[in-house]
Amino acid sequence: MRTYIFIFATACIAALTACNDKVSNPDIESSSSDKASNHSWIPVQSSEQDSPEWSSSAMPSLAMSSSTIPAYSSSEYLLLALSSSAELQVGSSSSIEESSSSAIMDTSPEIVLDKDGFATVADVYKSLAPDEKAVFIIRHSEREDDVALETELTANGIQMARDLGATLKSEEEFSYVTSGFVRTNETANQISKGRGEATSPKLITNYDITGNWFLKISADSLAKQATALGLKGSSIELMARWAYEGGYPETFYEMEPRAQEFMQAVILKNLSKWKRITIMVSHDIFVMPLAVFGSQKKVALKYHEDYHWINFIAGLAVIADAQNNLRYIPVKGADSGVIDYLALYMAEHKIYTK
Repeated sequence: MRTYIFIFATACIAALTACNDKVSNPDIESSSSDKASNHSWIPVQSSEQDSPEWSSSAMPSLAMSSSTIPAYSSSEYLLLALSSSAELQVGSSSSIEESSSSAIMDTSPEIVLDKDGFATVADVYKSLAPDEKAVFIIRHSEREDDVALETELTANGIQMARDLGATLKSEEEFSYVTSGFVRTNETANQISKGRGEATSPKLITNYDITGNWFLKISADSLAKQATALGLKGSSIELMARWAYEGGYPETFYEMEPRAQEFMQAVILKNLSKWKRITIMVSHDIFVMPLAVFGSQKKVALKYHEDYHWINFIAGLAVIADAQNNLRYIPVKGADSGVIDYLALYMAEHKIYTK
């Protein structure tokens, strides 16, 4: 049935008016300059910011340009994409040691995954054992159209983050780690407000999560690479193909060992410094591969097949036991962990199927 829908949609898009819906404007967000940066200009939003931290294995630059991906409307983007080509068990688990990269599926009966493979952040939080620590690595909340460093959240994005925080109310203090971009700082602050925290949180800036962790090239070059390869879905199609199918060694690091390296060099290195619960707010270009990795490629983010992309405030929960053995659960802070661009397009243009 979806094949017929694709054909019908392809025939209709050229005659339809483009819509500039903020949610349905796909992008790849990250730092994009290859030049070295002075990190002192990272903005701080209405809260104290801790000293920046990063691993010695990667030092991504922080400059951001709006040319990372063309700002197509949902209609235009679907035209490009279309002209180209049950229930899941919860999470995966791995013992992260210097010599270990094993991954074992782990089922927790109290956690329910939706049809796309995501559990709610609140359910995972409530299921944690007293001796477990968790880092919730999520994409920022809904932003304005631009993807500059200073781009802020929309009013809806502010409410989304506060609503997520309201599901996480408790007496314990959280740590908040961000990429330093305004929208990630705002997301952390609004989650804190939603939790009812009396003061604005101290935000810890981590430069490893600005977006370049999995890239061998700049993010701005990603769209050019996709065009050169003939991929009509631009950067996000290229990234989805790499995450699920591998390849493109000139563009990306191999996903699993690179993700394992992040767990070692960033998560475990800093876990003792953070509270029992850490909210880490980053960008889609970083969070999407981690969600695919943590689910052993079972999470439904195959944009190259079904036009799904990582939603705002969705990502991966990294859970450590007392021995620092890690397990992973894809998480969502909103109703869905995915943005379904085909469904948005069909709803936008009142395309219905029986």
